[in-house]
Amino acid sequence: MATALLLMLFFESWRLILLVHSQDMAGSVPTGTLIKSFLIGARFDFRVVSAIVLPLYLLAIIPKIDISTSRTMRRVNLLILYFITGIVFLFHLIDIEFFNYFNTRLNGSALLWSDTPLASLSMIWDTYPVIWYLLLYAVILTIFILLMRWLTARIASGLGKSRFWVNMLYLPVILAIFITGMIGRLYEVAPMRWGMAYFSQYDLANQLSLNPTYTFMRDIFYDAHNRNTVAKLVEEIKVPDAEEVTREMLGAPVSPNGSPPKRMVRPVRFNQQNSDPPNVIVIIMESFAASKIGCLRSEYPYDMTLHFDTLAERGILFTNFYSAGSHTCSGLFNTLYGSSHLFGKVFMKQVGGHTHFQGLPSILRDRGYRTIFFTTQDPHFDNMQGFLMSHGMMDIYSVFDYDQDQVLSWLGVPDHIMFDYAYDKLCDQAKTGDPFMATMLTGSNHGPWFVPDVPFDPLADSVERAKEFNALKYADWALGRMINRILDDPLFSNTLIVVTADNGYKYNVTTDLDLSLLEIPLLLIDTDHADPPGVRNDRLGCQLDILPTVMGHVGLDYDNYSFGVDLLDTAAAVHDFVLATRWYEVGYIQDGYYTIMRLNGGTESIFEVSNKAVDLADTRPDLLETYTHRARAVYQSAFENYQLPLSDQ
Repeated sequence: MATALLLMLFFESWRLILLVHSQDMAGSVPTGTLIKSFLIGARFDFRVVSAIVLPLYLLAIIPKIDISTSRTMRRVNLLILYFITGIVFLFHLIDIEFFNYFNTRLNGSALLWSDTPLASLSMIWDTYPVIWYLLLYAVILTIFILLMRWLTARIASGLGKSRFWVNMLYLPVILAIFITGMIGRLYEVAPMRWGMAYFSQYDLANQLSLNPTYTFMRDIFYDAHNRNTVAKLVEEIKVPDAEEVTREMLGAPVSPNGSPPKRMVRPVRFNQQNSDPPNVIVIIMESFAASKIGCLRSEYPYDMTLHFDTLAERGILFTNFYSAGSHTCSGLFNTLYGSSHLFGKVFMKQVGGHTHFQGLPSILRDRGYRTIFFTTQDPHFDNMQGFLMSHGMMDIYSVFDYDQDQVLSWLGVPDHIMFDYAYDKLCDQAKTGDPFMATMLTGSNHGPWFVPDVPFDPLADSVERAKEFNALKYADWALGRMINRILDDPLFSNTLIVVTADNGYKYNVTTDLDLSLLEIPLLLIDTDHADPPGVRNDRLGCQLDILPTVMGHVGLDYDNYSFGVDLLDTAAAVHDFVLATRWYEVGYIQDGYYTIMRLNGGTESIFEVSNKAVDLADTRPDLLETYTHRARAVYQSAFENYQLPLSDQ
C-alpha cells in the first residue's frame, strides 16, 4: 500500500506539472473545478497504480522467496517497479507537449510516425526543449527511486522472518482493494471509463482528470486493435468511386478536402410564425419497435401504444423509418450525430472518441442553446456522459439525480420519474428565455421489465408475455403523459418535439440483421402548429436523417457533416437510403430492397423489404451487385471521414 500511495503522489505531481504548463488555458477555470480534477484524476491514477502494484505484490509474497526472507527477491521486485515506473513517467513526460499540441491526452496516435523514427525524432529535437524535459524526467524518476529505497529499507527492517500466514490473512483485503481499483467503481452497471473525467463545462479540467498511461494503453491494446481490424476490412470492400457515389446520394458538393458528407446548409423551409428558433426535445424510446406500434404495423392482438397513436394525429409520422443499428449506444450516437457506427467495438467507448464528431448538441450549443441530456440509468453505461459532454452536451441528469427509492433495477428509475424531473428542469430553462435542446433516453421498455404501480391499464398477468407487453404499455403511458404536459404548457409554445426509438425489436426473424430489429417510428410535433398535423409521410429514412431534419426545422445555417438528409426538404437532389450496422454486418435499404453484407467472411443477401423471407442473391445478382456497391461506397466514405479531424473535414 505504501508503494501505491507513493505512486499516486507522483501521478498527481505530473498532473500539477501539466496544469502549470497549460496555465494559459486555466485562467477561466474556477479553482474548485481544478481541485475536483485532481480528485477525479486520483481515481484514474489508482486504476493504473492497481495494475502496477497488484502483480508485484503477488510476486512478493510467494512462499520461500517472498521479500521478507529473500533480499534478492526484494531487489528484483524493486528493479521491476523502477522499470515500469520509468516507462509510465515517460508517458507523462511526453503527454505534456502532446496535450499542448493536440488538446487531448496521450493516445495511440502518438505512434503514427513510428515507421519513420529518425525523421520523427529529428522533428521532436528541433521543436521542443528535449534536454530540459529529459532533466525533468531524470530528476522526478530519481526522487521516486530514492524514496522507494528509503521506504523499502524502513519496511524491510520490520519484517523479520517469513510472514506467510500474515500475507495470507491480508491477501483477500489486498485483492479486493486493487481489483476494485482496476475496475474503478463499485456501481454494478458499468466500470470506470474515460468519460467519467468529463464532469464540467471546462475542457481543460475534464482532460486534466485523465491519466495518460490509462489513455495510451487502452488505445493501444483495445481501441487501436479495433481500428486496425476495421481498416483491413474496409480495404477488402473498397470501391474506387466511393466519394463520387456518396456525394451523389447525399447531394453533397465537390470539396477539395476529401470529406464527402460536408455541405453548408441554409434551410429554406423554416416557416414558423415567429422568428425565434424553436426549442428542441428529442425523446429516444427504448426498444420502441414499429412491430408493436398500433398506428404503424402492430403485429400483436393488443393495443399497446394508445398514447403514441393519439399523438401521431398531432404531428408528422414517418411510416418508413429505420434505426441505423440494433443497440442503444448506436441509436443514441446515430440519432444525435447523424453518423453510422463502424463495425467492431463501440466508438463511444474508445479513447479517440472524445475529439471528433459534430452533432445536434454541439451545433445548437454553438448557436446559443442550452443542451441537456436525461437518462433513467447510470450515465456512464456505454460511456454516455463522457462522449456526450465532449461533443456538445452541457448538462447530464441521471439515476444519481433522482429519488433513490424509485430505482427499480440496473436500468434506474421508471420512465415517468425521469420525465417528471426533466419537465421541471425544462420549465426552469424555458423561463430564462434562452433556447434549449433536450435529449431524453428512456429505459423501462427493456428487460427485466419492471414497471411501477401507476394507472396505465396493464394487461392481465395471464396474458402470454404480459410482463414484457406491460412494460411497453407503461412506457407509452409515460410518454403520452409527458408530451401532453408540454403541449398544454405555454412555456413550450415554440418547441419541436421529436419522438423516435434507439432500435427495433425482433419479430418473426428470418435473417441475422433482421428488418424487425431496425423498424422504428419517427414523429415530429411542432407545438406552434407550423407543420400540418396528422400527416403520414412514407419517405424512406433512418436515424442518420434526424440531425438534418431537425436543423431544417430550426432554420439555422450549419455545416452538415452527417450522412443524412432533411426528410422534409423535397427539393434536394438526393437518393433516399438506409445504412445500418451491427458488428460485422452492414444493412442497406434502397428502392424497396434490403441488402446485407457480412464482412467477417459470410455471404451477401438481398431481399424485398415486403418479403424478407426470400433471399434473391442467386436469382438477382445484378441487384445484389448494385446495392452492395452503393453500401460499400457509403460505408467506406464514413470510415475515411472518421479519420479526419473535424477542422479538416
